[in-house]
Amino acid sequence: MACEKGFHLRCGFNRRANLSILACLACFGLSLSCTTVNTVKSDYSVQEKTLALAEGTLRYTLALPPSLSTEHAYPLILALHYGGQVTPYFSQPYLMNLVLPALHDLGAIMAAPDCPGAGWTDPQSENAVLALIARVEKDFPVDPQRVLLTGYSLGAAGTWDLVFKHPAMFSAAIPISGLPPKGVAVIMTKTPFWVIHGRDDELIAFNSVRAFVQSCQTQGLTVQLHSVLGFSHYDFAKFTPALREAVPWVKSLWQR
Repeated sequence: MACEKGFHLRCGFNRRANLSILACLACFGLSLSCTTVNTVKSDYSVQEKTLALAEGTLRYTLALPPSLSTEHAYPLILALHYGGQVTPYFSQPYLMNLVLPALHDLGAIMAAPDCPGAGWTDPQSENAVLALIARVEKDFPVDPQRVLLTGYSLGAAGTWDLVFKHPAMFSAAIPISGLPPKGVAVIMTKTPFWVIHGRDDELIAFNSVRAFVQSCQTQGLTVQLHSVLGFSHYDFAKFTPALREAVPWVKSLWQR
């Protein structure tokens, strides 16, 4: 792995307190947003799957592009859902209402796991995500040079965390409406970030995210911040157009 140098960032907010708020509020608010359904092209095959792990069974939602062929290598998108009480296939509304409608044109295999641990930064969840990537790469013709990690809210925190811990594994990362990391080493990864955050987010202050992005940029990371107006933190499906705007950027990265 390309771990060259680590930096510790100091941000002016209480990460533990904010994560507790996320865990308590996101379950109710974001689950209500699941009633907002975006149009999903029917040519993708969506399946509910399980993966046996040493620490139990991982549930995940798998979306396969049409005409899947072993003659081609496909990108892989890992989607980490928002926080809350995990019910079976809790990941599916997030995948179906945001990630698949927004990133459909990338033609990627998509996998959205249910969080098995206390959060996506939990070691149990980290190991589960890595095991899921290995499983999908074993079962399907995945191009390991085109793996994108994205997450919303608590999933965005996991996106930052996983890229910093495994900087050579992901070719692009898109954290959405998430709390930036605090008290962890920021690795000089080559993975570029496309950060999406609402200026009206009532749960995670936009200025905190902007300050963290600016710190990353100062230290040489490739991080772009894209803001949206007028959306609540709980309106996750409304972020589809903002996430879709990242498609040309991702394509340009993968063409290199």
